Formats: sequence, C-alpha cells, structure tokens
Amino acid sequence: MPETARAGFDYIIILGLIACLVWMTRIYQSRIEPTIATHTARRLIWIGTLTVFFTILYLLVSQAEMKNNIITALSTATLVLLACVAGHWLVIPLKRPSELIPIGMAVALSDIFSVFSGPTRNFAEDISNYYREGIAGPAPLVDFFLVKMPMPGNDYFMPVFGIADWVVLALLSAGALRFNLNDNLFSLAGSTQRQDKSQAFFPVAAIGLIFSIVAARSMNLYLPALPFIVIVFLGTMAVKYPAVRKLGPEEIRAMIFVGTLMGLLMVVFIFLKT
Repeated sequence: MPETARAGFDYIIILGLIACLVWMTRIYQSRIEPTIATHTARRLIWIGTLTVFFTILYLLVSQAEMKNNIITALSTATLVLLACVAGHWLVIPLKRPSELIPIGMAVALSDIFSVFSGPTRNFAEDISNYYREGIAGPAPLVDFFLVKMPMPGNDYFMPVFGIADWVVLALLSAGALRFNLNDNLFSLAGSTQRQDKSQAFFPVAAIGLIFSIVAARSMNLYLPALPFIVIVFLGTMAVKYPAVRKLGPEEIRAMIFVGTLMGLLMVVFIFLKT
C-alpha cells in the first residue's frame, strides 16, 4: 500500500476507534454516572475495582510477560472507564461554567510544559525506543498508561495518546453536562439546551484530540494533545454560551496564578538543565 494511502487508512481507523471510546464514555455518562453522582463511597468502589483489575493486567504483562492484544484491549478499556470516573468526579465542585476556562488553561499549560521540558519528554523517548526496538524486553511503566489501538502493519496494538488526555476530555464533557451546555458535535447548530441522550453523540473536545493526533503523525513529532482539546472545546462553548466567557474575579485570579506558576516552573526547569 502506498505510504499516503496507508496514512489515510490509519486516520480512518483512529477516527473509528475514538468513536468507539466516545460511545463507551457516553454509556458511562448516561447510565453509570447517575448511579454514582455525589455518592463518594460508590465512586471509590468503582475506582478501587477498576484499579485492582488494571493492576492484575499490568502484572500479567510485566511479571508473567503475557504480551497479547486481548490484555492490551482490556487494559485500554479499563483506563478509559477510570478516566470517565475521575473526570466526572472532578467537575462536582464547580459552580459556574466559566470555571472551565482556568481549568482548561491549567491542564493545557501543564501539558505543554511536560511535553517540551518536563517528564513527558523523557517518557516519549522511552516509548519511542521501546517500540522502535520491536517491544523487546520489559515495557516502560508509562506504556501501561497509554491508549492503544490496532494499526495496519503492526502485530501489536500501538499507542495513540495518553490516558490523561481522555481524563480531560471526560472532564470537559462532564462539565458541559453539569451546566446544561450542548457539546454534541451532531447538534451544535441546533438548540442551546443539553443534547438528548438518545441522539448520536460525539463531543467537540474529541475533535481537538483528533486534530492533535493528525498534526503529530503528519509532522512526526510528539505534540501535547491537551491544548488542542481545550482550545476546540472552550472556543466552541464560549462562542455559543455567554456564561462560559463571563469570567468573574475568581476565574481571573486563577488564570493569572496558573500562568505565573507555569511560567516560573518553565524558567526554573530550563535553568536547572543548563
């Protein structure tokens, strides 16, 4: 298959599999989250159960060296569910939709710092070396926290993005749900009311994730995905909902604090490396 055709086929597979993960997230959002809601004990049971199951899968791979696609698929599904539970939990304290802006700013700047100067840069190098060498030997720990998908020409599932990206995607979609914002790509042009749960659903934040994957693969670079996710989501919501862009003193102070903190961290980290 020509390289350009193969790349296009890869993107089709990635889009389809992200749609499957969105479907899983939607099922969690509409059927599981309402049974947990503000019940901290129930949520902790879910987190504990999923963590134990994920740990068992990790030990099967790391200790028993059982590397196969079934275990990889199960671990990815478990991570996505954990991301949903955590993401929806994080929005419970929010009181106003405008609070999503400083949160988005914080995670985007953190991701930029981590990818270009922080620990994610080292993780990316370890992962690249591991897969370049044919996944021989023990996998780096970070490999178990990556969402993997089957790709043409590879015997094993390949990493596409980190689970932190899906935590933020779930958080933003949960925030939209909490404040009755319609983040459904299929009905953005319609009513400003929350989307009907029976409709086809694809959150706008997932479009940002797809953009980041396409950009990274096209330029053969490791790019931070969270800025793409945050910009697409907040840009769309701010245009459609005035309440999102109605920043109060608390949000402004939080944005100044986050920006200053991340700037100082970058300066300190660069100084320590020189």
